[in-house]
Amino acid sequence: MAAKRSIGWVLLLMAATSVGPATRAAERYRLDSTNTQVSFEIHHLGFQWVSARFPDIAGEFVLDRSGPQSRVDVTVGIATLQCSEPRWNDRLTSPAWLDAARFPQMSYHSGHIELERSQAMADGELTLHGVTRPVMLTVTFLDCPTGGDCQFAARGRIRRSEFGLPHGFWSGGDQVEIAISGTTH
Repeated sequence: MAAKRSIGWVLLLMAATSVGPATRAAERYRLDSTNTQVSFEIHHLGFQWVSARFPDIAGEFVLDRSGPQSRVDVTVGIATLQCSEPRWNDRLTSPAWLDAARFPQMSYHSGHIELERSQAMADGELTLHGVTRPVMLTVTFLDCPTGGDCQFAARGRIRRSEFGLPHGFWSGGDQVEIAISGTTH
């Protein structure tokens, strides 16, 4: 009888001290250019036509392991674009392309994130070149311990035509592969 009471007290103590997913607070992580990279690739006729990254990035990732409050907000400075071929930097930030003077930032705001073990689907809106469209990002958590820094990689696709950006045979393909990777803190 005493053994049953001891086990009962141990179970009660464990239940009282453990934090279940429903009671765990959402974790906030800061995204910045020191630890996060936003890049894109455009392919044309099956070959990589141009790739670039944006060093100016800021934002926040909120991870609610029970799900409903998870979100990501990212803002990127267009004028900081750095291409794999430096001759493209001025061309892509010019009024004929991204028009960094008129549209100095692009932003992504997720409205809903569906968590599944080490992966998530972020359903949000991308604002680029003055146009806002829905974009789905697949996020893989490489390592995301509770209370520690989170390492992640996210991928998505957009079509340049949906954002009023030039595309075609001489200006590269319409589809753009977006990648975001980093470590939050």
